[in-house]
Amino acid sequence: MTTAAASTAVSTLSKPWALWLGRVFSALTVAGLGFSAVMKVSQSPDVLKGFEHFGYPASVIVTIGVVELLVALLYAVPQTAVLGAILVTGYLGGATATHVRVADPFIAPIILGVLAWAGLFLRDARLRALLPLRRTP
Repeated sequence: MTTAAASTAVSTLSKPWALWLGRVFSALTVAGLGFSAVMKVSQSPDVLKGFEHFGYPASVIVTIGVVELLVALLYAVPQTAVLGAILVTGYLGGATATHVRVADPFIAPIILGVLAWAGLFLRDARLRALLPLRRTP
């Protein structure tokens, strides 16, 4: 792709609606991870029961919650959002594997991961330049 075509692809998504949609997707991602992290750190009985179902010992729940919160914070800060998105992907990959292992529905972590990357793609021009969407003439 030529430089002119890349800049056209980047400017196409530089519309205010795309930026706001990206912010909404990113906020949903941070809210979902944040809520989940708070539930883990609070060690509510429902969370303890869920972790027992997944086969994890209760001693790791707080650690997983803190890691989840840190990943969400890295994603929320614009300067570290790409690193945060990579870590969100890794975290949600582990969540997906956990659900698959116990034969639970695993669509929620996948949707959250897609929302994370879609939000970052829509709000960060540098990422759009790196991964341009191509249109056929």
